[in-house]
Amino acid sequence: MPARQAPDLLFVYGTLRRGSDHANAARLARESDWLGTARLIGTLYRVSWYPALVLEGSDSVTGDLLRLHDAAASLRWLDAFEGCAPDDPPPHDYRRETAHVITPRGPVTASVYVWNLAADGLERIGSGDWLAG
Repeated sequence: MPARQAPDLLFVYGTLRRGSDHANAARLARESDWLGTARLIGTLYRVSWYPALVLEGSDSVTGDLLRLHDAAASLRWLDAFEGCAPDDPPPHDYRRETAHVITPRGPVTASVYVWNLAADGLERIGSGDWLAG
């Protein structure tokens, strides 16, 4: 079954997930509806106090699927938070792209912030779940 596309869907896998104590996680929770836990295929790394996702590899990366109330407004501040807004100087640590996300109800396509730099030397998170440690 092909993935359903929805421009207001966002997959988050780190500091923006439910259960995170980051202030922007609370802001995102106010600006979206939580659709449930989901996953995608890739590799999750620890950068520092935050993770990086690379859409290469075969790990199952756990995250939250959200439906943004006002996608254009939320994605503006999220791009700035992730350092990939149009006025951020390159190279950007992240880039926003779409990815296939696996949900209990089937695959969807959602926006996700992907690591834009080399992952060499970063610690791989084998569980694929940032909140699990």
